[in-house]
Amino acid sequence: MIKTACFDLGDTLIAEETVIHDSSSQAVTAKTVDYAFEILEAIQKGGYKIAAIANGDSIGSSNVIASCVLKDYFDAIVISQEIGIEKPTKEIFDAALEKLSSKAENAIMVGNRIDADVVGANKLGMKSVWFKWNYCYQETVIYGKERPNFVIKSFPELLGILGLS
Repeated sequence: MIKTACFDLGDTLIAEETVIHDSSSQAVTAKTVDYAFEILEAIQKGGYKIAAIANGDSIGSSNVIASCVLKDYFDAIVISQEIGIEKPTKEIFDAALEKLSSKAENAIMVGNRIDADVVGANKLGMKSVWFKWNYCYQETVIYGKERPNFVIKSFPELLGILGLS
């Protein structure tokens, strides 16, 4: 039974084209994708544990999470620079699940990248959701571990998958 929802940050919860950088190229703020707050709130109210699993630098990711007022939705935040590994490496997913006291078979990963989010989740035994709301990344599934369990084009579709609609 799925009771843990993990989310990628860039181009999943945050629209990457809206990221604003300071003079040292550090990300300082951004805008969320459509329905991000409503979906996170519904999932939280549904009793799910929620994590962010992000490939990125610690300061930039933390700045964006804070400026978008997302932190209170997460029970765990795992940023690749802080633990020294990136998605799709198994250990970054393990770190998030450990913080949530959850097992892979009880978790779902939502992300926009097949090569990082879907492959990593699938290898670990999590359910995977490819959030294909834009066309910035790979579009073609080449082999089995790239095949997501679900494909959504808008965030509200996720609620149906989780039985919250």
